[in-house]
Amino acid sequence: MKKLLFASIILSIILSSCGSSESGNENNNGVELNESENNIEITTEKVEINGVEHFIKKMGKGEPIVVLHGGPGIFHDYLVPHFKKIAENYEVIFYDQRACGQTAFPSDTSSINIVSYVEDLEAIRTYLKIEKLNLLGHSWGALLAMKYGVKYPDNLNRLMLVSPAPANTNYFDETFANMQQKRSEADTKELIETMMSSEFANREKNAFRKVVLLGDKTNLADQTKIEELYKPMEFSETTANSMLIVNSLLERTYFNLDITNEGLNKITCSTIIILGDLDNVPFNSAQAIQDSFKNCKLKVLKKCGHYPFFESPKEFNTALNDFLDPHYDQ
Repeated sequence: MKKLLFASIILSIILSSCGSSESGNENNNGVELNESENNIEITTEKVEINGVEHFIKKMGKGEPIVVLHGGPGIFHDYLVPHFKKIAENYEVIFYDQRACGQTAFPSDTSSINIVSYVEDLEAIRTYLKIEKLNLLGHSWGALLAMKYGVKYPDNLNRLMLVSPAPANTNYFDETFANMQQKRSEADTKELIETMMSSEFANREKNAFRKVVLLGDKTNLADQTKIEELYKPMEFSETTANSMLIVNSLLERTYFNLDITNEGLNKITCSTIIILGDLDNVPFNSAQAIQDSFKNCKLKVLKKCGHYPFFESPKEFNTALNDFLDPHYDQ
């Protein structure tokens, strides 16, 4: 059953996140522009990166922060509402990773691997003309950020790891077990029934959404808030298929993984780990990651799970702003 759940429920494993879609008005340069309720400017564009058309969204103005979404296989949209406060003082830059969301699916599926994702990020840094990155990754995105930092340590200014994915294969298995223990019998039954339905097989939006929510709700300290977390979420047959394919291909990342043995000590920039005290990822995993860095802080937020920016927004924003600017005044 474990393998079935892993292969069929992308967000049932902690490498999960959620997604939605936003739209804007396209100007004459092919760049979409809209205004948030806080009058924060949002622009979007598509640009070819390493042979794949990537979708990039910029929000706010100021020193740039590049944000890596979770997954693997999900897209950036779920992060946007929770980073608007940060965008009051910084330019927050999101992009959909290769074969995710509004970024194109490559013709060669063998390019869907973490090495390509690292090189895509480096090419995006070059395209954006950012000398040194302020890089933030959530969940799977934190693992990608660490992989990038090991390959390109001199291109980092500051590194922010939010609810990082498990540090090694054993912690991954422990994380999955924690999720299974928190899932009720009723949810497990409904989850399996929905997965076996023709609606899910046909990637119908409602069925796919139900599977995602049932799979991911154990990543919240308060599982009743799953609908609120996913309220802006939209799926399509295309994004659903892409998510399943990408997750399946990148599953191999966790075969014999131990990020703490991959040279994290090469990363010398200021680094912070922010996570919830009720995250399904074992605390020892985050501690092992911290111990592998030369200059890394660890901030634990109370009464929240895998989505601290959603579950404890005030505390999350304070922790992030304090890290980015030691003179930050609330």
